Amino acid sequence: MNANQIEIIQIILLALILISVNISFLKKVRLIGKRTIVVIIHFLSKLIPKSRNLVVFGGESGQGFRGNTKYIFLEMVKNPNLKCVWISKNNSVISELTQRGFTAYKHHSWKGITAQLRAKLVIHSHSINDDFSKSFLGGAISYSTWHGVGLKKVWGANKNTFSYKILHETSWLRRTFGKLVVKTNQAKTNYVVSTSPAVSSYYPETFLVPKENVLELGQVRNDVFFNDSEEDLTIPDWIKNEKIIMYMPTHRKFGKLETDINLVFDFQGLNGYCSQAGYKFLVKRHMYSTGQVPTIYENIIDISNESYDPQLLLKYTDMLVTDYSSCYTDYLLLDRPVLFYSYDLDVYLKKSNEMYFNYFDVTPGSKVINFPKLLEEIKLNTEEPDIYKTERDRVLNVFYSKENQVEVLQKQVKYIYNHILKM
Repeated sequence: MNANQIEIIQIILLALILISVNISFLKKVRLIGKRTIVVIIHFLSKLIPKSRNLVVFGGESGQGFRGNTKYIFLEMVKNPNLKCVWISKNNSVISELTQRGFTAYKHHSWKGITAQLRAKLVIHSHSINDDFSKSFLGGAISYSTWHGVGLKKVWGANKNTFSYKILHETSWLRRTFGKLVVKTNQAKTNYVVSTSPAVSSYYPETFLVPKENVLELGQVRNDVFFNDSEEDLTIPDWIKNEKIIMYMPTHRKFGKLETDINLVFDFQGLNGYCSQAGYKFLVKRHMYSTGQVPTIYENIIDISNESYDPQLLLKYTDMLVTDYSSCYTDYLLLDRPVLFYSYDLDVYLKKSNEMYFNYFDVTPGSKVINFPKLLEEIKLNTEEPDIYKTERDRVLNVFYSKENQVEVLQKQVKYIYNHILKM
């Protein structure tokens, strides 16, 4: 081996050493590079001509076909003057919709990319980033139905998010570039659907839209509470025919602060009560929950892995047990007992999410921090289901204005036709 070869090897080794001790730097460079490409594509997408009758739909972070956008899609696809396309990141969803005769494309497929680039309007439930390929939607109109009316601060109102940090960044250079990145999570024009004046008051900060683009049009997914349809057939008869107590919690910082469910429930004692009182206790956990629900108890059933629509489950629930989940604000429309099992409230507020409201002001039901008290309150609320009725009515009016406590699908579709698509 000659001197030149040795020198080359030494240089390569030195380079590898420098790389190994600067992994974090390289990650930052790669991230900046990736974000720069996204910003450029997002800008260029504005130059693509839009098809005035092409509407693209998505939801459930690209993983499902349910919720607000599902029902709007099923209504608007009937319009012969529109081409409605569902975009998904899930092959099973694409297959299901295709078999039903609808047009559905994978988000990164050629047809999917073309549809996103050409769409005049995109209708989604989570965010452009979650439901689509955000790079391709810079020139579209965004209509966000959102997916719940809850307590937790998100997006621009949440101090832990990229959006919040960038908007409050002191460095001019970082703030300027960061704002370009934040804008890739938005379209050319952005609307977000609200449910009441109280909710509308914090949506501009949350979703970074002007006040006039917050539309108080309700949550379409709740229409299932007020009428029966073929959708109800997806819920098994045993749920419809039993007296149901539903446990439906939210996540703790995407699973980072979860407590094993067996540490906060005495399932043996709960099963005994349910057997005596004639109830089934169903557990619909968040995807980040930890621990296994025992299968040895006849009256305690974990349905977390079932694909039942959450709103339909609420429809057939006689009593809801939750914590900080937005599901209870929808459930108030049914005027049934709600219990709040907030066994980790202090930790949750400090380490997981800030809230828009004082937790105790807008939770109309028993609030408990341990299982014995929970079981006691379950018994009380089964015997006196209207004990918190006055509070339920008050809080319902905070989250849902009177005109949005009814079916709202036709109202939303009419607004989209008249004011957004201008048909």
